[in-house]
Amino acid sequence: MNPGKQTEEETLGKLPLEGLTYPCPRLSDFSLDDNLRPSGCSPGNVYIHKLPKVDLSTLGVIPLELLQGVLSQLDLCTLMGFRRVNRRAIEVVESIPQYKAITKYARNVLRGILSIQLGQWISCETVYEKLCTAECEECGDFGGYFYILTCKRVCFLCFSEEDKYLPLRHGHAIRKFGVNRSVLKTLPCMRSIPGTYSPNEKKSNERLTLVDSESVYRAGITIHGSISSMEQYVLDRSAQKLQDFDRRTSQAMAEGSGTITRRLRRPRTEDPFDSRSGNPMRFMAVVRMPWLNRESHKPEWGFHCIGCQKFHRSRPLHFRRKFTVASFGEHLRQCGNVRNGKHCRVDSEGQSEFRILVDRKFIKYLTIDPGLYDVSDMCFAPTLISMLPPLPPGDWNKGHISHDTSNVHPHFTRIAKLPLPAVTKVSHPLQIDYLELRMGQKLRSNWEIPRLDAETRVYQWIENIQIGPKFLGHLSERGRVIGFIIERINDCRHATPEDLSPCQQALSRLHELGIKHGDLNKHNFLIRNGKATLIDFENSTRCNDAKALEEESRTLQDELRDTTGRGGRTAESDAA
Repeated sequence: MNPGKQTEEETLGKLPLEGLTYPCPRLSDFSLDDNLRPSGCSPGNVYIHKLPKVDLSTLGVIPLELLQGVLSQLDLCTLMGFRRVNRRAIEVVESIPQYKAITKYARNVLRGILSIQLGQWISCETVYEKLCTAECEECGDFGGYFYILTCKRVCFLCFSEEDKYLPLRHGHAIRKFGVNRSVLKTLPCMRSIPGTYSPNEKKSNERLTLVDSESVYRAGITIHGSISSMEQYVLDRSAQKLQDFDRRTSQAMAEGSGTITRRLRRPRTEDPFDSRSGNPMRFMAVVRMPWLNRESHKPEWGFHCIGCQKFHRSRPLHFRRKFTVASFGEHLRQCGNVRNGKHCRVDSEGQSEFRILVDRKFIKYLTIDPGLYDVSDMCFAPTLISMLPPLPPGDWNKGHISHDTSNVHPHFTRIAKLPLPAVTKVSHPLQIDYLELRMGQKLRSNWEIPRLDAETRVYQWIENIQIGPKFLGHLSERGRVIGFIIERINDCRHATPEDLSPCQQALSRLHELGIKHGDLNKHNFLIRNGKATLIDFENSTRCNDAKALEEESRTLQDELRDTTGRGGRTAESDAA
């Protein structure tokens, strides 16, 4: 069994993610670490069998912590050379904190660097810093891989798709970026290990000399002065080579030398085909690397989302994406919770508020963060109730449901007993607790209490004037006034342009009281037996400005002709 994958499963088993994630897909990447020879030895191939008898001479005078700091900055080839000096050198090197962490958690990274001969470019400190970094340096996802040529933490999607992570043969690099071999000697180069690479299991039976693509690209720009100059130089060189080929071919044909013609090879001017994740060279300088949490000192190998398991086209849903406990919560907020192996369509617009009745006597107000539940589930009360986390005990009336990095399942993040808003314009002697009523529609929310308070005040102003429905009393919740009750207007309909006269009469009576309606539209006039009744006074105000009242009257005819549906509700003959 692959020890790296075994560690991933052990790590995942400790996380509260059961049923939502899985450790690794059912295929192997065949990267560099899959092609390293099995070895029980440490990277320096030296064991300590006896206590050291010889010290480090002059270096032994330097305090150990200072010496460790200096050694951690050395390139790995030099560090491994120093390690072979004697047994005391082995002790000192293996006491370096960064080296200890690398050999414990990312052993194959160190072995891979040395095996492809890149140790002179990389220090122990650099590898350790990447080990303690979780994010891919390209996209910000969890980067479960280490690209050795430039020491970058990357994710699978980035290193298998980006051109900069495709190492190039020397001939290809020279042809593509217009550099020479002396320049390539100054850039990070590697010697690949023969083996099987990429998920397509491509065989490579020879050791290839490869150079980092991005480094050659930058070197080409430096040599030629700009990107356009470099590209023009490459085009000119390609054209010149084709001309030389055509000239030699024509000359050989004129001389009648068929053998020479067959030996002439057309110069390559196009890049070799890159099959992305199927290109074996992309995997020759890549090794798997966990993330070492500096706080907990525990490694995380990342895991995959079950909801993304069948997606393979693009982000954010892609089976190759890996997550940590921290980043998985954000993924769920973006794509929705996972139910039955699929991401649900969630409400991502904002927080949702609900009122629930507990034991038929206690009222609880819940605020639910966006991205937690499917929209259809939140619209059907029985389903939502069954999905909510257990209600915390105690005397509280407001709770907040969310999820955080430590627990991706929805849970109560806070509860409190707080004063709730109430209607203050209480004048009618009758108050009815809403639990005593049979509600045809849901109650309006707490954030609408100020509007209800304003509308209650207007009903006091028009009492006994027969402009609006009759005010029957206040609606309460355990002593708190939360609304009002008005009479039901039976056998009514919304106004039409033909109802202009009764609508003008109703509006005139309102204006005579010095009240501006503030929201005139045909849906706010209920017509019954040729008479108009005004409703929806939440925007109504006292107004002593005759011009403002006259302007509202002038707009009435246009509002009755309006076809946009503004302010519209479904007209019901028994609407209140």
